[in-house]
Amino acid sequence: MGNLTLALFLLLPLAFLAGWLISARVKGRRSPVPIPRIYVQGLGHLLGERNDEAVKTFLDALRRYPESSELLLALGRLFRRRGELERALSIHQHLLEQQELDLSGKQEVLLEMARDYLKAGILNRAESILLDLLQKDDPSLAGRELLAEVYELGGDWSQAIRVRRALRESGRMGQNSIIALLYCELAEEGMRRNEAVESYLVDAERADAQCPRLALLRGQIAHAQQDWEAAAQYWSTLLRADSIAVLAQVLEPYLESLRNCASSANCRAWRAQLMSMAEGTSVLLPRLIDALRHVEGSAAAIDVLRDKLRRNNDLLALQLYLRAGGDAAAVLPEMQQMVAKLPLSEGLFQCHHCGYQTAEFYWRCPSCRHWGTFRGGLAA
Repeated sequence: MGNLTLALFLLLPLAFLAGWLISARVKGRRSPVPIPRIYVQGLGHLLGERNDEAVKTFLDALRRYPESSELLLALGRLFRRRGELERALSIHQHLLEQQELDLSGKQEVLLEMARDYLKAGILNRAESILLDLLQKDDPSLAGRELLAEVYELGGDWSQAIRVRRALRESGRMGQNSIIALLYCELAEEGMRRNEAVESYLVDAERADAQCPRLALLRGQIAHAQQDWEAAAQYWSTLLRADSIAVLAQVLEPYLESLRNCASSANCRAWRAQLMSMAEGTSVLLPRLIDALRHVEGSAAAIDVLRDKLRRNNDLLALQLYLRAGGDAAAVLPEMQQMVAKLPLSEGLFQCHHCGYQTAEFYWRCPSCRHWGTFRGGLAA
């Protein structure tokens, strides 16, 4: 168990025990209140990483002290985060069986069980629990959000849209952009089956007209129809800093469209804008050069990189230039300047006992405290 997770495990029962003491004092008890021994036992099991024994002990504590349900809920969440789903489900199932739990408590436990099944990939069980819960507690936004996630993980886009719309109507913010993306999922599925998808794209646009995926799909449809300028126009709306990652998905067909509509002033302007944007981002440049090699040939890619190197000393551009087969002699001055500016590698001494590294030499290692263990000759 990692240190952070272990600390969280220990903090939960300790916080609960502190609450126990405070509660007793609030109730007017001035004398020391003994902490129930069963909690101390459970804490001991957690300290020893005996999680099965800890679960059993805290479940026993729940039967004796119903107010400990919050502690069990929190432990179940932590087990789920660590991937120990059987333990999490065991805890939540036992909690659900407690007659002392009120309606809101049972609803909270049901939500946790749905999350357990969702994490385990048992989507039908999670869906069943959530549908039952929403029938009894219709305003539950948490339940609706979880149900939407179930449908999205299962690829049931229509149902996910229905639930997301209900969340939007309930006042949950941020649903329109998700709904647009879900309609795009339906459109992509239809495109793979060679079906008409315009209605899905229209619905996506109604939900979020600025959805970058919508422009991506419309461009792909236009490209498939060899409507080069239309495809380039759709994709050129992605020439924004916040859409670079999306544009990177279609660089090759985008360049192909721009080449085929090169007689248009708009297409020439879009190509120049693309080249300008690529110079400022390490995400786009290598992908653009690769796409250029496929669409326009290696010579075109080398020319773009050579021009970039003459304007700016850029190590990434130099690497791409040399890998593309560019002539090193043609950019020798640029290479010399870049190499001269590279940081020098500082030689480090290393303790051969514990591996500690430092630029300073020590007779006694400051980390493991062993004497005469430093060696040299390692590069930083």
